[in-house]
Amino acid sequence: MKNQLPTQPQRIARGTSRPRTQAGSPAPSRRRKRKKRNPMALFFRGLARRLYFGGKTLIRVALLIPILVFMVAFSYQVDRSGLFQGALAPRRIVDLMLQGYDVSNFEQMDERQVVQLFAQDVEQTPQAIGIGSSRILQFNRENTGIDSFFNMGVTGADVRDNMTSYYKMVSYGKAPEVLLWSVDPWVFYGSENAFDARADAELYNEFLTKVLGVETDYEEPDQVELWKALADPAYFQGNVDYYVKNRGQSVVTDDEGNTIEFNPVEGDPYESPTTIKRSDGSVLYDKAFREQNQDQILSLAASACMTFNSVHMEGFDELTPTQLEAFDAFIKYAQEQGTTVILVLSPWHQYLYNYLLTEPDNHRGFFQVEPWLRQYCADNGILLYGSYDPDCIEGLEEMDFFDGLHCKDSGIRKFFPGIPQALESLHNGSAPDPLSVTPRVGIEQNLPEMTDEVPVE
Repeated sequence: MKNQLPTQPQRIARGTSRPRTQAGSPAPSRRRKRKKRNPMALFFRGLARRLYFGGKTLIRVALLIPILVFMVAFSYQVDRSGLFQGALAPRRIVDLMLQGYDVSNFEQMDERQVVQLFAQDVEQTPQAIGIGSSRILQFNRENTGIDSFFNMGVTGADVRDNMTSYYKMVSYGKAPEVLLWSVDPWVFYGSENAFDARADAELYNEFLTKVLGVETDYEEPDQVELWKALADPAYFQGNVDYYVKNRGQSVVTDDEGNTIEFNPVEGDPYESPTTIKRSDGSVLYDKAFREQNQDQILSLAASACMTFNSVHMEGFDELTPTQLEAFDAFIKYAQEQGTTVILVLSPWHQYLYNYLLTEPDNHRGFFQVEPWLRQYCADNGILLYGSYDPDCIEGLEEMDFFDGLHCKDSGIRKFFPGIPQALESLHNGSAPDPLSVTPRVGIEQNLPEMTDEVPVE
């Protein structure tokens, strides 16, 4: 027999065997036809899936919104770095004043920040506010006759301080009914010597640009980066730490942990050994300064003679036209806000004023101020009280002064009748005639006239 090669085993496919034909060969397979899907159904099914998962995401985000809102609100209110509410120390002072407390440690205060924060934080607009330098700081609720009075004067105030204090009140929607302005002579002097380094020049440029339409180098600050801090978890945590540390404490600290030495005055304020800030913004000098004898007051007045021009008036030879225009524009701006303007000229000590008369050529600008201002008030129907010349105020004595520059409450009452009486005289036509008083000036006056030029700084 011949050797036969073995045949390969036949592979049998697992699973359902195919039907065979009669000849034994597999039957041809039939392909299933795919069922066509409705494109609209596919679209709505996909849309439904997206809405479902999107909704779940939105719900998760919505649950986080209250937390984010709380973080932002808490950081804004506590604001340990003073990004939004102002520095912590001035805020401490204003908070106490708004609660009706007199505040200690006046000499260490940043008065300008206190004034700005008061405008921001006071809820009820005062009926009247006062502006000016330290020479207005003795005006208070008692001698103005107004319970709703706040003194916004600051030590060394220049024209920028005066105008921006009122501007801040208006910008917060708190324009007062009455503006009491103790006008200092350097308001009408345009030299750099008339400006105080502590004044907020940027805020003044904002006022000139936005309100008076005067071109300056003012640029609107970028608030985006500032407001990003509100959503910063680190800033929130820092505010929580600061709040927990100082909550309920009578002595609070600043952002660096240093004690803020501004506290409510205890006991009788008139017995205070230090100068204090009253709750109405006025200043009560320390008892020793208030109770000086006549010789001590006269000595201080005499010492002011040699340094008189250094008080913002170095080189003040004549009134500056641009300052006169700025003054007029500001008065009209206040009147447009519905504010009645009352101007006050706080007197200088007799010894000092008499000395100035002996050398009028060295103080020409100073001696031009009052005559010009009296004519301006007469022409524009503005109330004016007082005089730089103490001889023009009936009954004024040397003991009505603290020193050469600052008049006591007793002196104020001799030339200022109080705001209610001043307003009544304006309404019934019995207001004092500004031109009825003629101050001693010692020189011939060549006063500038108002022009239509726009004030430029």
